[in-house]
Amino acid sequence: VFDGSRAGQKIAANIYRPRVQTSGEGAKRVTLLLAHANGFHKELWEPSLEHLFAHSTKQCFVAEAVALDGYNHGDSAVLNRQSVTGETFSPWFLSARDILAVLSQLGGSRSVVGIGHSWGASSLLLAEIISPLSFAAIIATDPVLFTEPNANDEISAMTMKRRAVWDSESAARNYFDSHPFFGAWDARIRGLHIKHGLEPAATADTDERLVLKCRPDNEAAVYRGALHASPFTTSNLWQIQCPTAFLTGELSHLSPPQHIVKITSDMRDCTRVVMPGAGHLLVQEDPDGAADHYTKLLDSFAPKLPCSTANL
Repeated sequence: VFDGSRAGQKIAANIYRPRVQTSGEGAKRVTLLLAHANGFHKELWEPSLEHLFAHSTKQCFVAEAVALDGYNHGDSAVLNRQSVTGETFSPWFLSARDILAVLSQLGGSRSVVGIGHSWGASSLLLAEIISPLSFAAIIATDPVLFTEPNANDEISAMTMKRRAVWDSESAARNYFDSHPFFGAWDARIRGLHIKHGLEPAATADTDERLVLKCRPDNEAAVYRGALHASPFTTSNLWQIQCPTAFLTGELSHLSPPQHIVKITSDMRDCTRVVMPGAGHLLVQEDPDGAADHYTKLLDSFAPKLPCSTANL
């Protein structure tokens, strides 16, 4: 558990390490810092990480991966429940500052590569703009990068109507397995979401009800928080100095490939990769495919990364 950027708030994290080293001799040693999409949580990175560790790059050795829960998501929301209850606006500048706070607590001379998805990707980019060269490299997976202020009013309203409570674990499982939105996810991701994205709705042992750790009002607050932060990030991408890759879904409605090409044209060290047939939630729908792209991108970053021997 790390301290957040605001006094008293905590950032929950999981640290993952490969069981064996599969990289080549002399491979660059890196630490991954993972930031999830809005409404989700750190454990949803596990299938991608498992695949990445099993197919590690020839030139990069991922020594550890630090997956964070946003301050009002997952286990962070549980820790910060009193301060996040009833919030209506969650500025993305705050999530960027939380990421920088975690980086400062990691310490050491390690090479940190940020991998983020959607809101998490935008937050990593914003953190790098605020504090240049905080990362050795960044992989932004379908980031949300508006060119004009956008409070996401429509999706925020839809989120507030989302179901958040189930009578039992089996009821939750039936819901997620049968729902068209969640049914498109990899089965491992759905299982992890039920296991780690829900918590008991009451303290009574006889009450089996489960509720989302990230309440609908928290998720909606994050959508609204894009208002000025997202266009600020977009207009300042040119300031990013570290190698940056954009992995976008071919069918993404939030980050169409042609939009990414347009807004990144002034970046100094930018790679653009399109995942065929994928939509915005490519990490949830095809975690192994996403990991394959991460592996290739890490390999391409290797010659530009500093040497590091630090461990967590």
